[in-house]
Amino acid sequence: MNEIELSGADEILNSRNASNAAIIKKDVAGVAKYWMDDIVVISGEGTSYVGKKLLCKVWTEMFAVKVPPVFERLPEEIVMGDSKVIAWEKGTWNYKNETFRGNYAAMWRKVNGMWMTQSELFVSLD
Repeated sequence: MNEIELSGADEILNSRNASNAAIIKKDVAGVAKYWMDDIVVISGEGTSYVGKKLLCKVWTEMFAVKVPPVFERLPEEIVMGDSKVIAWEKGTWNYKNETFRGNYAAMWRKVNGMWMTQSELFVSLD
């Protein structure tokens, strides 16, 4: 039986979908699985976070509140770099239990055969 080889864009889309599913389950480890150790994130209101360890702490606190936010990232385009180890993702994000929404971009890097998020920029448009 032959395995179907996924394109880099398909692998990234699958990772994004798995990350969104982990958010619904409040599973920090499931979300962090796709982050590089030195990930850089700029949130929708402009706060910057550097490092997987710090982001795990932030997400754990976020999920611990009485009504934690539930949001998703909806990819619109994934562009593979010529090097085949860098990719750019853009799309929209929205909260399912709040009115917050906006656009995002993410940089992905292939590390040891797995696509990992190196950076994300969120811009709040509400």
